[in-house]
Amino acid sequence: MSENAHPKHLGPGTVEAYFRAGAPAAFTVCDDPEAIITIDPARVELRLITPAAGSEPEVTAFERIALRRVLRPSDTREWFELAVDATDRHYEAYMLMESIADQLRSGGTFRRSVSESLESLKDLLTKRRKLTDEKVSGLIGELLVLDHVLGVHDEEAAIAAWLGPLAEQHDFGFSDFDAEVKTTLSEERSHVIGSDTQLEPVPGRPLHLISVQITRAGAAAEGFSLPDLITSVRARLDNATRTFNYALDRLGWDDGDADLYRTRFQLRSTPQAYLVDDLFPAITSKRLDEVVPNRPFVAGVSYRVDVTHLPYASAPDPLSDFCKEPE
Repeated sequence: MSENAHPKHLGPGTVEAYFRAGAPAAFTVCDDPEAIITIDPARVELRLITPAAGSEPEVTAFERIALRRVLRPSDTREWFELAVDATDRHYEAYMLMESIADQLRSGGTFRRSVSESLESLKDLLTKRRKLTDEKVSGLIGELLVLDHVLGVHDEEAAIAAWLGPLAEQHDFGFSDFDAEVKTTLSEERSHVIGSDTQLEPVPGRPLHLISVQITRAGAAAEGFSLPDLITSVRARLDNATRTFNYALDRLGWDDGDADLYRTRFQLRSTPQAYLVDDLFPAITSKRLDEVVPNRPFVAGVSYRVDVTHLPYASAPDPLSDFCKEPE
């Protein structure tokens, strides 16, 4: 592979010709700072390398882009290597590289050149999508419960009890009761209830709201991230791993996006259980039917309930050791 002086601009036909040729081609696109673009047909990839100066650009949110530090033969310097997956988008990937090179020639730093080019061509590459903060905290709460139950029940029973990924009425259905797990990062036990059925007990089955408080852990040794928790639960499984992975997939989790979830958490307090009985302040479909005229026209009920100062209850097994016992 030889390096050639780079023409001012390659048209779509020329870019396609390089990919059809099958052999890597490299072009020097900037002399100060030195920058080289490589077209690699075998990997369906374009790469731009330039001496590693300044801070790295943030590219982890883009599924088609990877940033590495590399060494070149007979060169003691470190280089930034920005690689772009050009599958089905040969020319678009080339346009991104050309935009970065133009920014470098204009005196921009590598970080700024990449950031500005990505901003101007943000529709070029599919941006990776994180779960919302609310979904992250909710999943953490359910996984903490599941992790505990796996220490009490066999894995098939524990996974079968986890109903959250199946969009059922409640998050867990145990042999003698149901549980709705609510997780908050606030100092109060204040939880968002997303529908008029979440806290409506199934006839003949007690329902407990399991209140979980978490907080950001920083560098605390006992801290954990969402990927850490998923890895911990998965390590407990032998025969139910496939079912667990399917459940995570239904919730929008992708192992390939684990690096996006860097925040570490820890429990703020011991979880508490609240029996959802006639005195519990729940807005349910049944209660709305009794007081709201033309009830069928009311939809999308969502509200917040603060249980901080409500009396909490003993949680039935298998959550008795997970939740705090009343004093």
